[in-house]
Formats: sequence, structure tokens, C-alpha cells
Amino acid sequence: MEKTPREIVSEMGSRLLQSYRPNKGTLVKSLREAATTLSQIEQPLVTEAVSKKQALKLIGAELRPLTKSIIKLDLLKNRDNDVSLLVTVCVSEIFRILAPEPPFEDKYLRDIFGLFLAEFSELSDTVSPYFSRRAKILETVSRCKCSLLMLDVDCHDLIHEMFNTFFSVVRDHYQQNLAHQKNAKVQQRKANTQQAQQSLFNDILTIMTDILKEEASSSLVGVILENLVKEGKDATPAANNLASSLIKNCTDTLEPLICSFLTSCFMEKDSIQSNLKDSYHEIIFMISLNAPQILLAIIPNFTQELLTDQVDVRIKALNLAGRIFTQPNHCSGEIYRDLFVEFLRRFSDKSAEVRMAALKCGKQCYLANPSGNKASGVLTAIQERLLDFDDRVRTQALVVTCDIMKSNMKYAPLNLISEATERLRDKKISVRKKAMQQLSKVYQDYCDKCSKGYMTINDHFEQIPCKILLLCCDKDCKESWSHNVELVLSDDLYPRLLPVEERMRHWVQCFVVMNHIHLKSLSSILSQKRRFQSELRHCLTLWREAKVDHNVEEVKRKQKSCFVKLSSGFPDASKAEDFFHRLDQMNDASIFDALTLLLDELTFTKAQTIREKFLERIGANHQLFDFLRILSTKCAPTIFSSEHVRYLMDQLSSSTSDTQLKAPFIKLLLVILNMFPSYLRGSEKQFLELLEDDDSVADELTEALSKAAPYISANFSDYSPVLEKMCLEGTRSQAKHAVSAIASLARSSEKSVFSKLCKKLRDSLLRGRKIPTTLQSLACVGQYSVLAFDNLYEDISRYVYQVFQAEPSDNQPPCDQSSGCCNSCKLKIYGLKTLVKSFLPRHGQVVRKIDDLLNILKKTLRSQGLEGIKSCDDTGANVRLAAAKAVLLLSRKWDLHISPELFRLTISMGKDSNAFITKTFLTKLQKLLMENMIPRRYACAFSFSVSGPCRDLQNDSLRYIYGFTRNATREARAGRDVDQRESLTDCPAYMIVFLIHVLAHDPDFPSEDCMDEHVYARFCGPLLSILQVLLSNKEIAPFLCCILRAIKRAEDAVDACKTPRLHILADIGSSAVNTSKCIDATSPQAPRQVLNCNKAKSHTRNTLEQTFMERVVHIFRSQISLHDQKCQEDTPAVVLEDGDLPLLLGNQIETSMTGSTEASKNNTRCSKKRTHLGMPEKSTTTSREMKNVTSKKCKTVEGGGHISRDSTVSLRTVESEIPKKKLERHSTCSKESAGASVSNNVTSSKPSRVVSTLKDTSNHGEAIIGQRIKLLSPADGCFHHGTVERFNSKSNSHKIAFDNGDVELVCLDSESWETLSHESMGQQEILGKETESFGSREILSAFCSVPEVKTKQQKKKLPTKLNPTAGEESVSEVTNTSDNIGLGRSRRQRMS
Repeated sequence: MEKTPREIVSEMGSRLLQSYRPNKGTLVKSLREAATTLSQIEQPLVTEAVSKKQALKLIGAELRPLTKSIIKLDLLKNRDNDVSLLVTVCVSEIFRILAPEPPFEDKYLRDIFGLFLAEFSELSDTVSPYFSRRAKILETVSRCKCSLLMLDVDCHDLIHEMFNTFFSVVRDHYQQNLAHQKNAKVQQRKANTQQAQQSLFNDILTIMTDILKEEASSSLVGVILENLVKEGKDATPAANNLASSLIKNCTDTLEPLICSFLTSCFMEKDSIQSNLKDSYHEIIFMISLNAPQILLAIIPNFTQELLTDQVDVRIKALNLAGRIFTQPNHCSGEIYRDLFVEFLRRFSDKSAEVRMAALKCGKQCYLANPSGNKASGVLTAIQERLLDFDDRVRTQALVVTCDIMKSNMKYAPLNLISEATERLRDKKISVRKKAMQQLSKVYQDYCDKCSKGYMTINDHFEQIPCKILLLCCDKDCKESWSHNVELVLSDDLYPRLLPVEERMRHWVQCFVVMNHIHLKSLSSILSQKRRFQSELRHCLTLWREAKVDHNVEEVKRKQKSCFVKLSSGFPDASKAEDFFHRLDQMNDASIFDALTLLLDELTFTKAQTIREKFLERIGANHQLFDFLRILSTKCAPTIFSSEHVRYLMDQLSSSTSDTQLKAPFIKLLLVILNMFPSYLRGSEKQFLELLEDDDSVADELTEALSKAAPYISANFSDYSPVLEKMCLEGTRSQAKHAVSAIASLARSSEKSVFSKLCKKLRDSLLRGRKIPTTLQSLACVGQYSVLAFDNLYEDISRYVYQVFQAEPSDNQPPCDQSSGCCNSCKLKIYGLKTLVKSFLPRHGQVVRKIDDLLNILKKTLRSQGLEGIKSCDDTGANVRLAAAKAVLLLSRKWDLHISPELFRLTISMGKDSNAFITKTFLTKLQKLLMENMIPRRYACAFSFSVSGPCRDLQNDSLRYIYGFTRNATREARAGRDVDQRESLTDCPAYMIVFLIHVLAHDPDFPSEDCMDEHVYARFCGPLLSILQVLLSNKEIAPFLCCILRAIKRAEDAVDACKTPRLHILADIGSSAVNTSKCIDATSPQAPRQVLNCNKAKSHTRNTLEQTFMERVVHIFRSQISLHDQKCQEDTPAVVLEDGDLPLLLGNQIETSMTGSTEASKNNTRCSKKRTHLGMPEKSTTTSREMKNVTSKKCKTVEGGGHISRDSTVSLRTVESEIPKKKLERHSTCSKESAGASVSNNVTSSKPSRVVSTLKDTSNHGEAIIGQRIKLLSPADGCFHHGTVERFNSKSNSHKIAFDNGDVELVCLDSESWETLSHESMGQQEILGKETESFGSREILSAFCSVPEVKTKQQKKKLPTKLNPTAGEESVSEVTNTSDNIGLGRSRRQRMS
């Protein structure tokens, strides 16, 4: 009969018990057999407790020999590994069989648990052949809860050791993907290993959990927490996972111990001996992941760290709170509500570093759960930081906001997008740059998602390029911003591979939301790109010419000039210029050829390919790679191209396109074609269809066609019907551009088209059909075809003269508010424009006489209603304005035919009673002067408004006259550098000659018996005012004495009776110059002679004494000083926009100085707004102090600008600059000032800006709704113009829409503001249109030159002459002297 396992174990135990010191082999064999047999014994399957206990006693009796033998043979302390392992297996099996009763006495349990720990420490060796036996031991200990006996026998040190052992041997049991394993055995082996590790982890966790639930201690908690946050090589994910699992399973028993430890870390950190005190934040975070309820007790202490005074502590606590709320189970903030509230408050912490840290944490919290109920609070806190007062915080908030938008773009809050784009207008340049970079990336992602169909076009995202465009309007580094924006639009705004069609979809939508400021900025960037490309073409041409041209120095000089101009198109001009020189030295023809290809290419796709190949060929290691990358971007059609235009044309001609987008389509098309008309090439057919079908935008399309006509390939016969129709039936704008397009499209064989068109227009004019349009068409035809117009000139001029002589009809409607003119006056203005343009042809020469036209202009300017000129009372000023502008334009080519009287009448527009008319005239005059399109003598018109009663006109005229003198001085200096000669006619001070002539012929000149100094002071206000302006320039001041001294020796040849007046005015001017002490007449820097002293005799005795004239000047200046003081009390000073204005004229003389009471009444508004020009150091300096300061400044003249001692200058007199004789003209070009060696001394010291507080006495409430005001900004000290839209009576604030697009709620009671002019926008617009320039061709004319040999007939035609008084030599002796004032040859004429 076979023995049972219990009998076998009992016999084996008896044999071991009887043996004496058995050897290892016998011992191992017996123990192995015992272990195998014990594993076959199971606990008795008895349900009743009594029976089970009895059964266990029976089994225990059978196993007692084995247990006694283990004790007797001292096998528990055997050091042999094999024996020790087998003993441990047998003991564990005995524990399993006899559980729950301990099979050994308590005194042996410590040794037994030591055996267990020894085997547990080897569990890390998973490849050992004994691993399965050790795992079985662990499983047995876990299932039988043997570890609890360790608590009973006080084996706490062994428990602590066991915990450390378990943390060190536990391994990962993550599931691995075994599908890629081809060997089935390998798969099975790895699967078994994973399963074993999982079982091992569970057994360890069970043992440790049992102990902790029974009795937890601080030492054990320390072991757990240490492994929870352990870092470095010793740390394992499995140990961390085990610690986390223990905290989850034993929360109740561990919570008091953990809270006690953490509280000590908060309160008494220095007294804690544990190394864990420095990692308590990490402990808190890990506990929050596994047992967040444990931390509820320490949240108040945690919150206190967020409120401490130490910034670094607050930041650490904030980062911890952010990590906690980032976790999915804490995103709602419901568990730690108080902590979340304080977390949100840290976004407005007093420390910028804390606020920046809060932003980073807030981003993570929001991204973790963007749809949570607390996400909106975090988003609001982030959004508020976009307006933080610290630029670093605003920058960080911007980066965080853009990351949030990119993460969930489809559901990004709209107000967040708007707030982020507003940072493009931030006051800090660094924030604006960062905003441009980040928002460009956001827009790229948005475009990419739209192209893939993940999103639809959103207007809020389309605001990003619009706001980027506004950077061009920035006051700070304006030019640099425009260059940066150009590069952004070219390379950074759209994904590189985004098709043209997708780009245009976004551009069209941008135009839906764009306003006029955005369009202006975009046009500025495109214009900048066009100018750069044009200059680069010229530079490339010079490069090619340098290879064959023998005049190398001249080519190099031109190249250097080109480099300077091209480098201005880069953000860093100095570096760019150096790169251009280095590129020139390389002389790499392949680079030049690639740039030429890019410039000639019109399509975006091909240009992109050429550019990429070019950059790939030169390589990123090329010394000029970055420079060439930017240069190639500027050369290529990267923003718009012919493909963009073709897409627009296809959409406009398609029947399926959205009709609501038609207007943006056309607006975008016109913007592109206005700057790059060549892009129309290839779309001529669609453009013609659009031109024929769409009358609503015919004006703009015709203008685009006129520009694109030279670049497109089209048959004139296709376009001629529609263009001819526009000339006859369209608007004036259409007619103008239609004629220009005809001139460009018509070939040489088709030039007769103008003759046919002119006849049709003549017939239409005589029939009274579309008279404004017909007159415009005739005017333009006269500019392009002189012969065709000459054939019908008599009929056209006769019609125009009849219009001027016609009586205004009683039945005609009154002047409408929109235009400001009645029909009769409109026809007069249109007729004038027609005749004037016909005398200013673009090509060819006019041979017909201009006398009749000049006569009409003279009569119109002289007075209304006289000598056959009929005009209504309301709008006669507009006709006079048009006539004055006509004289200015005609002076370009017909200056010698303009009589002195017509000149004086034109200049008199500077003191017209209508302030708006005067301002319009002066603005036009300033533009023509700055462009060198008219003679400089017309600048004397500014003097009348400088001394006038209207403050706005004073300020404008001061700016105008200063800009004119600065440019004229620079050009005169450049002329001296070229030919080393000087001419008084080149000096801007020479305008004094003409001003004195105009004043001498003024009918209001004081009578001969008048000895009232105040009367003379009032009348001479223009002369004295302009002298003060001119004396501020050290280069001009020396000429004044010469000119005034020459005038006192001259005689007025227009009217000899006016000669005494000339001398009186010259004497008063000399007195003003002398008393200013700005220059000594005998100064070596001043010209020694104006007339030949040996030949010039003394003139008739002046009727005014020197003391009288000095009193006149004194009264003039004293009245200025008195008025300055009054204005300082009543109206504080205003900051001038131009910091370079001369510091001479304070507040000019009011009505008492001008003697014009009626004009003062008409200009009350202007008088109230007069500004004060402050001195550089003190804004309250009086004009007398100004004079002293100026005198000190002007005592010396820079050496580079002085006049040669040996030069003798003689007077040609006033009449030589007001000639009737036709003199020889030379076509001239603009003078370059680059070679000027002496800088303008006025610009060397800019006046300090004086802040003003212009404020009305009452708020007015709703009374000013709709009015335009200007509001002083304390930030930049400038006025910002806007319109009042709404008034809130509760908050006492007005809603103001500013011209730059901003909208603000402002309490005007606490601001500095002022209402603007009440002139209607309609009047301004009509005057801008109806009195527009008669021609746009640039004609740069110098002063007239008189041939040295003159015929008697020519001398008779001079309006004035030098008639010597009794005893003086003949005129010829004087006029033959060199370098005369009157018509000395200008630099340009001498060069020719």
C-alpha cells in the first residue's frame, strides 16, 4: 500500500531528527524531497471550525518531526544558499498547511522571517532557476498573512527592512506588444515573465497593505514617501507605482501620519531631520493624484504659501497648484475650491514674476480641460494679463494666448482673439514684435486648417493680418516696421505650400473687414516693394554696364547711390549697405541673373520655384545667405502676382461666385493693379468683360486700365468702344483715365483716334451733353494730342469764355451742401481746368497764345463780378481758388508770360477772407514748392497767413515756410558744392524781393502823410514775420542785408511811383534785421557788395526817419510779446507736430495787427485755437527773449556756409523776377542734397515740446454728439482726432471713434480736448475735387536766367528796371555786374 504525503514527511522528519550532523548532500536531498511532498499536502477540507482545528492538530502531529528536525539541526541559521532556500520553502509550506495556527514558537519566528527576507531580496534576479521557488514563498506569505506575525513578535526592524526590500525588487509589469515577435516560444516566455511580474507586484502590495492597515508607523510612511518622489538612478517607475498603490489602499491609516509630516514641513521645516522636507511639494502633488482627500487638512497651510511675502516661495507654491489643477481629476477645482480661488488671484499678484508663472500654469490648466466649468475663470485671468502694466507679463500672456488658440482653434473664444491682436498696437516695441511673430504662426495654423477643411473662414482670425498692417502706421521706427511687415506678408503669414487660390480666399475675406487705414498701409507696403524692385533693376543694369563701360568711377558712384537707396528697404540699413558692397565685390553673375529672373517673373508659383532653387544653390553656409534670402523675397512677387489677379478675374466672371464678395474682389483687384499694373497681363479678356458689364466700379477699373495699358497685350479696337463711351457719357474720373488708356493702347498708326474723338467731344459740348465729362475729356486730350486740340481750340475756348461771361440764372438751384458750388461756378472751374491742361501737354509743344487765358485768370482773381466775369456771391471764392491754382500750375512752363499784376493777385490768395480757401491754396502751394514744380518766388504767399489772425493757418504756414527754406537752403548749398559759385536767386531769402514788391503795390499801403507807427506795424506784419523766420537760419541771414540794401538802390519799373514804397519797406526790413543783432552788415561772412559802390549814387531821401522805423519794429514785437502773455493765461500752449519749427514767432498778431475786423469775426474759431511756439528750454519765454536767444545763435555762421569776400553781387531788381519777356528755359532735375557739407543750423537744436491743455469750459453732454474733436494724449503728448458717437449720462462719458480705428469711452471733463473745424466734409471734398491739380506731370524749374547779352526789345519787356536817380550812372553799368540778384543764372542753368 502506497504511503500518503503526510506519512512520507513524517518519516523523513524522523530520519533527520535521528541523524547527527548530516552532510550537505544528504540534507539537500532530504529537504528537496520534503519540500516536494509538502507542496502536495493541502489543508483539510472541513467546514466546521472544531473539526478543522482537530484535523490541523493531526496534521501538525505528523509534521512535528520535520519541524523539530529543522530546529534541532539549526537549519534556520544555515548559511548555505541551497539549504537555506529549501528550508525556507519547507517552512513556508508548513505555514500554509497549518494556517492560521503558527507551526513554530514565537522565539523561532524572528529567524524564520529573516529567512523570508533573505529570499525576498533575491526576487530581483528573474533569470535565476530558483526565481519560481522564491516567488512561491512570497505568494505563500502573502496568502497566509504571515507578515502580521512580525507585528506580534515586535519585528519592526524586519518590517522596515522588508519594505525597503520590496521597493528595491519590484519591477514593471506593463503589458508589452508581442505581436511583432515571430518566435512563438519567445512570445510565450515574455508573456510568462509579464504575468510573473504582475503576480509578484500584487503579492508584495498585499503584504505591505496588510501590515499598514494593521499598524502604520512614521518610519514606514517615510519609506513610502521616499519611494513616491525618489529621483535618479535608484528610482524606478514600479517603486513609484507601488508607493502610490499603498497610499490609495491605506488612506485611512496613512492620512494622520502624512498630514502630520506635511504640516511640519509648512510650519517647522527647519526642525525636521528627514531629507524629505525639501521634497514636500512633490509629495503633495503625488498624493493629490492618488488620495486627494488626504490633503484637505493641509490646504490652509498650502494657501498661506501663496500669500507669503517671499516671491520665490509664492512661485513654487503657484507651480505646485498649477500642476495639481492640471490633472484630470482636479481640473474642475471643486476638491480644493479655496486653493483654486487663491490660485486665480495670483494672476494679479504684485510681483511680475509671480504673474508670469501664473500664466504658464494657467495655460496648462486650460489645455487639460478646456470645456471644464472652471476653464472660463482661468481664461479670463489670462486675458486680463494681456493688459498688464508690465511688458514682460504682456508678452508672456500673449504667448500663452496664442498657444491656447493653436491648441483648440475651432473653439477659441472670439474675444480672446481680439484681445491678442490688440497687442500689435502695444506701446512697447518688444511686445509688438513678439505679437507679430506669435500671431503669424496662429494665422498660419488657421490657414492650414481651413485648406484641409477642418475650419471655415472666420472674420476674427482675418483681423490678424489687418492689425499687422497697422504696424506701418506706428510712430516708433515707422520705416523699420513697414519692412518687417512686408517680410511677414511675404514669408510668414501663410504656409509655404498653401495654393494661390487658398491665399486669395483669405485675402478677400480680409478685405471684407478692412477699413481705409488698413488699405492705406497695404498700399504703402506694395508701393515700397515696387520702388525697391525698380531701383534694383536700375542697379542690375549698372552692374552689367560696369563690365563694358570704361568710366568705372562714374558707374561706381552711381552704384553707391543705388546701394544707399536699396539699403533703406531693409530693417537694418547700415548692414544692408555693407552687404550690397560685398555682393558687388563678389561679382557673381549667377546671383545677378537669378535676381533678374525673379524681377521679371510675374507668377507666384514659378517665382517660388526659382527662389528656392537659387537659395538651395548658394547654400545656407554662404556668407550672404540671410541677406540674399531677404533680397530674393523682395524681388519676387511673393505678396501678389499675376496668378492672384487671374483668380480674382475668374471669380468675378464666374456665375457661381458669391455676389456678396464682389465688392471685396474688385477692391482687392484695384489695389493690386494700382501698384503692379503688369500683373493684368494674361487676364485682358476677363478685364474687358468686367469693364463692360459693371458700371458701379467703372471709375476704378478705368483707372486701373490706364495704368496697366502699357504692360498688356490687347487690341485697341476691342477697348475703344467702351473707352470712347466713357469719354462721352461717363464721369469726369472715368473720362480722365479713359483718355490715358487710349493714349497707351493706341499704336502709332491709330493716333488719329484723338482727332476723331476730339470732334465728337466738341459736338457733345456744343449740344450741352454731359458738359463736365466732355470738358474733362477735352482737357486730357489736349495733354496727349496737342495737334488734335489745336484744331478745335477756338470753338472750345469760345465756349469757356461764354461760360465766364454768362449771368447766373435766377432759376438755378442754390449751392448744394455736398458740392459747395452752384452749377455755374462748377462750369467755370471745369472750363478753366480744360484750358489750363491744354497748355500743359505731356508731349509736344503748344504754339498758340496764352494771353487770353491769363487775362481770364487775372479778371477772375481781381474781383468777382467785374470786367465781364460773372459769378454767384456764394461760391465765387471757389472760382478764385481754381484760378489761383491755375496760375501756379501754368508757372511751370509759362512763368515768363505771367504778369506782375497776375502774380500779385495770386499771392493775395494767402490772405483771402475765407480761411478754408486760403488753407487749400497754401496746401497746394506747399506741395508744388516741395516738389520743385514752380518758381520759388511764390513762397512769399505764406507770409500773409503767418501774420494773419487764424491760428491754424499760422501753424500750417510756419511749417510750410520752414520746410521750404530748409529744402531751398540744402539745394543752394549743393549748388555751391558743384560749381563753387553763389547766387542770391538760389537763396530762399530772395522771396523778400517779391514780398516787398507785392506790399508796395498793395492798395492798403499807408498814405504818404501817415506817421502812425501802429499803422505801419500792422501793414508790415507779413514782412516782419517772414524776416523773423528767415533770420533763424544762419545760412540765410547774411543774404538779407544784401537783398534789402539792393532794394534801397532800385527803382520799381512796373510803376515808378511805387519806388518810395519799396525803399520804405526795405528800410523797415533793414531796421528789423539790424535790431535783431542776428548778423552784422559788415560781417566778413556777409557779401561785401550788392551794388558797385563806386557807381551807385544815393537815392532820393527816405520820407521816414530811422527812429520811426525802429519804433515800428518795436511795436510789432511788443504786440507779439503782449499777445504771447495773454495766450499763456487764456490758452495754454500746444505741442507742435514738427519739432524743427523755428523758434521765432510766438502767437502772431491778432486783428489789431492786421486791421481786419471782419476777417477776425470770420475766423473766431481759428483765433481761439492758436498755438504758442515755445523756446527750447522754457515754454513761457517771451518773443523779446526769443529775439535775444536768436541773436546769440546767429552771431556766427558756419564756415562751410559762408559767402566769399571777393564775390560782388549786383541788383537786377524786383522786376527781373516778374518778367513778361519769354526767356530761355532749361529742363532740370531735382537737386540732390547728399553732397551738402554744411547742415542746417536750425535743425541742430529742436525745440522742446510744450504740453497743452486745451479744454472747453463745459462738457456739453449730448450737444457734441457727431462733432469732430481732437483729444490730447498724455502718453505721447500728441493730439488724436476722432468723432463723438455717443454720450452716457450715468458715467458722464463720451464714446469717441478715433481716426486710427480705436474706440474709447472718455470723460471729457478730465481730459484736454477741443472741437475741430465746423467746415463740412462735403465742402472739403468738393474743393479737393473741383479745384484739383490741372496736371500731374513733374516739371522741375529753376529760376529764370537772363542771357548776358540782351536786345533792346527784351529790355523793354522787363516789368521793372533799374532807373538811376539824378547823378547816377546808367542802368547798363549796373546790370552788367556779375552775380546779379534779379535773374542770376541758377546752378542748374550754369551746369547746362
